[in-house]
Amino acid sequence: MSSVERFCVGGLSLPGYSAISLGPGHPTSTGMITIEAGIEDGVISGADVTSGFGHRAAEKLFEVRDYRSMIMLADRHDWMAAFSGELSLTLTVESAMRLTPPPRASILRTLLAELARLHSHLSFLSYIATPDTSVRLWAAVDGIRKAMLGWTGNRVHPMLCRVGGLAADAPDGWLDALDDLLDDVARVSSELRATLHSTQRFRGLAVLDRETCLRYGLSGPVSRGAGLDLDRRGEGYCAYARVFRPVDVRAPGDAHARLDVLVDELGTGVDMIRVARALAGETPGDVSVKLSRRLKVPEGEHTADVEAPWGIASCLLVSRGGQTPWRVALRTPSFSNLSALGTALEGAPRDSIADVVASLGYSVGDADK
Repeated sequence: MSSVERFCVGGLSLPGYSAISLGPGHPTSTGMITIEAGIEDGVISGADVTSGFGHRAAEKLFEVRDYRSMIMLADRHDWMAAFSGELSLTLTVESAMRLTPPPRASILRTLLAELARLHSHLSFLSYIATPDTSVRLWAAVDGIRKAMLGWTGNRVHPMLCRVGGLAADAPDGWLDALDDLLDDVARVSSELRATLHSTQRFRGLAVLDRETCLRYGLSGPVSRGAGLDLDRRGEGYCAYARVFRPVDVRAPGDAHARLDVLVDELGTGVDMIRVARALAGETPGDVSVKLSRRLKVPEGEHTADVEAPWGIASCLLVSRGGQTPWRVALRTPSFSNLSALGTALEGAPRDSIADVVASLGYSVGDADK
């Protein structure tokens, strides 16, 4: 027996749609996507995913701001890893200007990017946490936010990146105070791994093989779960050449493999932060380059890639030589993941929709840019 059912995922609801929740603190609880699914004997035969309900025109907002204010706005489209948004645009502008930030700034940027990754991964992995682990997980997330508050005065949107470095160095004692937080994340990672490996519900679910990943432009944990490693950190931007710790790729391409990669990246992220912190202790000096009050970017097309938590995030900047960009275009992993969600849902049991969505993470602001 076949039927068509409509679902909505997120904090909003629509008449005629069944609401699916992945938990009150899960990143999908902000914003909304809809899914129209064909159901045959309890199995999804096809699915049409619609996003765009939270469209903010971020790219157009960037185009009417100068390069300094544009960067400070950039941490608002993927609010789960705000620093990654800042870093993508900053590296693009610096590449265009042939500008190299001080060594200490590059090290601290690397540390902050990995701290943002931990914040994002922990939030998405809350879906598989047991009640006891969930308490410790959200305490770790809150610990990351408090750490950012201590450095920047803002829990979620740091606004630290500047063309040529950072707005401010880490306060005295801030780096040393990370020890307890990193230990907590490592413990939560171990508990999440045990929980994931104790269940079979994600194995064989929503398989996206290597070819499918390439067709949809999937990267990050999704492609690494299918045996395709496109990790931009391995290319050594910022200080990654000195701190990078890769994870093992998986072959199955199913939801279990994707979630397993996320759990592993908690551990490698903790390791990289510890190494970056040690390097920062050995690398005193300025964290910014003095520049003229009015920044101008050379005419032409300029690009940069970073490895955001869910994959490659790219920025294309077109300049006509003035103080504001002519065009800015973003490539976001959230948009790619949502593009592949309909394919991932095909063949999945109707009752497993939330499990599939949990394995293909997205932030609505990052998708509806």
